[in-house]
Amino acid sequence: MPFANLSSAPEQDYFVDGVTGSLTTDLSRISGSFVIGQHTAFTYKGKSVDVRQIGRELNVRYALEGSVQRCDNRLRVNVQLIDATTGNHLWADRFDKPFADLLDMQDEIVARIARTLDVQLVVAESRRAARTLNPDAADLYSRAAIPGTKD
Repeated sequence: MPFANLSSAPEQDYFVDGVTGSLTTDLSRISGSFVIGQHTAFTYKGKSVDVRQIGRELNVRYALEGSVQRCDNRLRVNVQLIDATTGNHLWADRFDKPFADLLDMQDEIVARIARTLDVQLVVAESRRAARTLNPDAADLYSRAAIPGTKD
């Protein structure tokens, strides 16, 4: 989802939108992931919409929300990975950096978030699969597939 600009300066919108765009690009590189395009995500910019509604409308399982705040020479980025079916937070983190070279800082933050989400999405999908798996059915299937196995 588009990150929110929490700075008092609206001219920081370009940086916040850049973080959103870079994250969209980096997250789309995660094998097996389905990432909504940047232009589609930006239709929600500035709107207060329940993440479960977004999940239904876009047919997505997870949503990444965040905010960017600049204060003097510091930059803070908050991110949350949310299960779009339940609205539960799965992971959250905060990144604080001294305000230096804008693009280098953006690249570093986006890369850290993308690497972390790659791992977090695997963990979330494993938990989801464990909740939906019926061990009795799996056991019966395994027994039926192995010749000579009787109950």
